[in-house]
Amino acid sequence: MQSLNETNAGESYTVKWMTGMPETMEQIRQYNVSEGKTIQVISRILGGVIVGVQGRRILISDDAACRIKV
Repeated sequence: MQSLNETNAGESYTVKWMTGMPETMEQIRQYNVSEGKTIQVISRILGGVIVGVQGRRILISDDAACRIKV
């Protein structure tokens, strides 16, 4: 198991667990990023990770990404 911010671009991963500030995690869950869901890492940028979920792309900050295990 590794943190989302340690993953490789172009790979797909299943979210194992997420923790963090409730407001932040709720916002991320609104984009269908939750335990058991498969996400694709599109790119890493300075300060975050761009992921694809169900046809959408979202930016997750490194701070939040280190609390998402895949």
